[in-house]
Amino acid sequence: MNGITRRAWLMAACCASATYSLAQATEVTESSEITEYCIPQTSVRGGYEDLMIDHNMIIPPSDHFKRADVFIAARLKSDPNALWLLSGITWKSIDSAADLPRAQYKSYAQLPLVVPVSVFNSPFDVTGMMGDVELWTGYGFRSESESTVESFNEMVAASRFEILWEAPSQLSPFPELGLRGPYSQICMETSVVKKTILTAEPTVGTGATVGSSATDN
Repeated sequence: MNGITRRAWLMAACCASATYSLAQATEVTESSEITEYCIPQTSVRGGYEDLMIDHNMIIPPSDHFKRADVFIAARLKSDPNALWLLSGITWKSIDSAADLPRAQYKSYAQLPLVVPVSVFNSPFDVTGMMGDVELWTGYGFRSESESTVESFNEMVAASRFEILWEAPSQLSPFPELGLRGPYSQICMETSVVKKTILTAEPTVGTGATVGSSATDN
């Protein structure tokens, strides 16, 4: 084995056995005055063939700091008995209560003032569902010992959900026209900004063996 080949083999062996861990650092910027920061409550991006929707749910004071599950649902007007729930980043078909566990978008031990949700984490094509698909958001409460079944049923019983967006029956240049409510923006006041920086650091696997870099002639 010549020198170049051996060094290349050693490098490949090390890289193949390497894993990565995330290192986190936080930078804090403070101001002597309070600054107002405003963003759209709902952002609709892309077209019908590559739709993305981000929404900020505003939680009323009476519901702050309660244990809750947040739900994002999709429903077809042509099949109103069918329901899909967004579980993390995966849409899950709900046929019965047995499908409800772990079907929540996100869980909170203490529900905050604003809950950001991404209805589509990647561009989604809805052109085949024009005039049919509806997107809903809502949240339900449960105790620590209860499951998503109880929080979903509590949300339905309390009517704590609403239609966020529905596909119009005809294509239009502006998908945001499908928003059920009026356009609105939310403003938050703060004097402290925290910036979290994530970096990937390689870690050599435990099974790796680093040998001599001596060459063979």
